[in-house]
Order: sequence, then C-alpha cells, then structure tokens
Amino acid sequence: MTADDAAGRLRRWGYFGLAVADASLAWAGATRARWLTKPALMPVLMVGRDRPTQRALALGGAGDIALLVPATPAFAVGLSCFLAGHLSWVAALRGRPGQAKVVARHPWVVVPYAATWAGLNAYLWPRTGSLRIPVLAYSAALGGMAVVALDTGQTRASIGGSLFMLSDSLLALKRFGGLSFPLQEAAVMATYTTAQYLLAGD
Repeated sequence: MTADDAAGRLRRWGYFGLAVADASLAWAGATRARWLTKPALMPVLMVGRDRPTQRALALGGAGDIALLVPATPAFAVGLSCFLAGHLSWVAALRGRPGQAKVVARHPWVVVPYAATWAGLNAYLWPRTGSLRIPVLAYSAALGGMAVVALDTGQTRASIGGSLFMLSDSLLALKRFGGLSFPLQEAAVMATYTTAQYLLAGD
C-alpha cells in the first residue's frame, strides 16, 4: 500500500466516523454536541479533491453550520449555501471526463425525478409561507443537480444525486409539512453524508 492509499483510507474512515457520530447525535437530539461533528464533515471530505469539488463541498459545509442555528434567518442562509452548492456540483460534475450523456440518449430516465420534484413542491407550496419562492428555486437546483449527476453515467454520482434529493425531501417534509418519524434526523444526515461522499468521488 502506498502512502497515498493509506492517506485516502484514513480520510475515508475519518469521514465515515464523523458521519456516524453526527447521525447518532442527531438521533439523540444532542444539538450542542453536533457543533463538534457536523462542521467537521465537509472539511474532512474536501482533502485531496479538485477545486470544483472542494467548492461544492465548502458550500455544503457552510450550509451545515447555518442549519445548526434554530432560527428562520439561519435556515434561509443555509438554503442559500446549499443552493449555491448544487450549482457548484453541476459545474464540477460537468467538468469531469467521460460524460455518458445518459439523458440525451434516454430522456425517459428524467421522469421519476420530475415527478418527485412536482409532487413534493405541490405538497409544500401552501406550507412554506415567506420561503415559498426560495424553496421552489432551491428544489429546482437540487433536482437539476441530481439529473446532471445521472447524466454522467457514473453509478456513484447518480446514486449520490438521488440520495441528496431524498435527504432534502425528508428535511423539507419535517420542517414545512409536519411529517416526522422516528430516526428522521438521523436518516437525513445518513443520506446527506453518503450523497456528498458519492458525489465527491474517490
């Protein structure tokens, strides 16, 4: 095993250790303790990545911190950070070699994404109040990022984009729709951290 291989393995295990710890703390409702774990996630994942990927992850990290603050203005800031992060992911994914252009060859693959986006927004529209337009814009950026990830033809990226949609849908349904279930916050973080890891590549 080379030094680079060892460093990569250490980075992966460090990231997943943090992810498991943060999801566990989220499940336990330990918000204060999460100030030690959640802000560290994206910086660890950024190590060794190319600049476009680091930019997308950094914006996600800023959003992570904002969402730790229990206030509507902070949520709006977090939403803006993640929106910019999704646009950065589009640029990062488009810039990678070996694009398969799946959507151009098989347009029907977009149907589940479009249906999910439309259904979620139809449900949230009367429930998001003053954040209605920002949430709609955010969800459009999120869905677009997931479709771009699918379009690469890379399994990891495609799953990552889908998991990001799932994670944010669970979060939106809890915050705006009043729909919750046991371990929901842990599920949000587990799908989110896995999505970022898969999008970042290895």
